[in-house]
Formats: sequence, structure tokens, C-alpha cells
Amino acid sequence: TCKVNFPDPNKLHYFQLTVIPDEGYYQAGKFQFEIEVPDAYNMVPPKVKCLTRIWHPNITETGEICL
Repeated sequence: TCKVNFPDPNKLHYFQLTVIPDEGYYQAGKFQFEIEVPDAYNMVPPKVKCLTRIWHPNITETGEICL
């Protein structure tokens, strides 16, 4: 299950995503991400940060995502 929140409705390129998995290892967890899509989106990737402290091999202790 996912929820999207736009803190500023005038900035559609910046939003927060909440993911609540209903199955798997992270089932029943609640994970929040901050996403910013740059103006040059196709040439520059979005910036994604995990706001929830979690152990995952692709997420650093400070929330940076390694894809």
C-alpha cells in the first residue's frame, strides 16, 4: 500500500511517499521517502531519500538510496 503526500501543492515535483508492505520481510512496516524530481528529469535522476531508519543493503544509515 502506498500513499503520496504533497507538502506544498504548488510544487508537484517534490512529494513524500509512504509505503506499507502487506507481505514479505518488511510486512506491516511503515516507510517514508522524500522524492524530488528535477526540472531536467530525463537527463538527471530524481533525488530519493528514505526518512525511516531501516537496514537495507541499498539504503545508507542517513537515508541515501543507492540504485
